[in-house]
Amino acid sequence: MPRVEASGIELFYESVGEGTPFILQAHHHMPWMLYQAPYFSQYYRVITLDRRGTGRSASPPGPWSIADFARDVKNLMDALEIERAIVGGASLGGVICCQFGLDYPERSLALIVGHTVPYLWPLASEWIEDQVAAVQRGERPIVMQPRSYEWEAEGPPTSNPAFAATPAGRFTATLTEQGGGGSEAAIHMLRSLGAWDIRSRYGELNALNIPTLVIVGGHEPQKTIEFSYEWHQQITGSDFVILPDAYHGAARENPIEWNAAVHDFLRRNGL
Repeated sequence: MPRVEASGIELFYESVGEGTPFILQAHHHMPWMLYQAPYFSQYYRVITLDRRGTGRSASPPGPWSIADFARDVKNLMDALEIERAIVGGASLGGVICCQFGLDYPERSLALIVGHTVPYLWPLASEWIEDQVAAVQRGERPIVMQPRSYEWEAEGPPTSNPAFAATPAGRFTATLTEQGGGGSEAAIHMLRSLGAWDIRSRYGELNALNIPTLVIVGGHEPQKTIEFSYEWHQQITGSDFVILPDAYHGAARENPIEWNAAVHDFLRRNGL
């Protein structure tokens, strides 16, 4: 069964294909299995997992940190006897990817840092508190992205509004995480994201000698785009890609463009 004990935390994972390990992670494994695994498994061994507190993985007591999530990825690699891997992610997964590259550079072949920022601006910090409150009320969080400016009534939608009505969107809606740690785990995740700030490690980012792609959607918050570019500037030799017609959920909503941008980056770096 695709479960491993990773330093005391049971993690559920999927593996498909063969070759260079390519770990894709964010919240749970299902979106990657639909849109990235079929494509990238033609060229790599694609591994994706339910992170702690999500899907079929365990939900240990909180609070959690981004370093904890990155350590889970490293521990999964240890359990699967993988020495080095391409590590990629979107949203929280992009944050975890950056943390992994800084904490375990010797285990990183390349990094895909997608759809996130190196630190939160004030309105984004307020947005985190709003999402926590939504979870506490039993509502679905992260339907909208944070505002970039005070004058905005709300931030852009997380998902392309037209996607839900497409055949792919209707099918995606039938898939669930199947389990997870519930509202408590969701709040632990949001709190960890709220505490994220990598600026104190910019010096290490400047010296990072790992091929890195920073990717973002053109319909994400303006501050997400700007701060993603700042992130790219801090990583010597990194690539920066804006998918012009994409939202925060680009990997599942624009998989052809997302996969092509990532694969082109990997090929250019000999992977």
